Amino acid sequence: MTSSLTELRPPPTRPSPPPTRIRGRPSRGWYWVAGIVAVLGLTAAFVWGAVGVITALDRVDGYDRVTIPGSVSVFVADPGTKVVYYEDPAELARYADPTATGRPATRWSPATDATIEVGDAASTPTWQQLGLQVTGPGGTVVPVRTDRSAARHDVDPGRLGRAVARFDAPTTGLYRVSAARATEAGATLAVGDNFAGTIAMTALGAASLGLVTVLAAVLVAVITYRARS
Repeated sequence: MTSSLTELRPPPTRPSPPPTRIRGRPSRGWYWVAGIVAVLGLTAAFVWGAVGVITALDRVDGYDRVTIPGSVSVFVADPGTKVVYYEDPAELARYADPTATGRPATRWSPATDATIEVGDAASTPTWQQLGLQVTGPGGTVVPVRTDRSAARHDVDPGRLGRAVARFDAPTTGLYRVSAARATEAGATLAVGDNFAGTIAMTALGAASLGLVTVLAAVLVAVITYRARS
């Protein structure tokens, strides 16, 4: 009788796969981060724009002025383009509106009266009509050209300034600006920088900052939503 022994071996086992890493969903707090970024960015843009505009308008008070006819010496510390403004006190005459106050038209009082603007019938004179001339630090004649930006300021009550000319001041020093002819009594000439351009650049920068921060906040919110989905 023949007997055989059969060796029983367990079947080979395959190595178990590594455990799958479960990626956790991002927290809802990222939505708050997106909202905070948007609020802070818009606030910074608003403050930047407001402070820039106020600063530019405050600089108008420091412009060099002279009654027409007359001349004024302007010291240029920062070479660049300078703007000449014609300020006419008659161009912004304000009176109380009888329909709003129930009283006859009187001189405007900013504390109590509703107002309307009464424009002057005469148009703003050109720099040629004013006989405007500019001489540089060495006594050389500086070319003057018409300002076509229509920049205007109304900082002082009852006085409106309009840009009429501009000239280039390439070097530091004293520039003499003179107007030989007056078209009406009480008008003045103001010389300063291009405040309208400064305001425009400030507004552009503030708007760009606000747009970038809003887009960044939207991007964070979208990424968070897709990751949580």
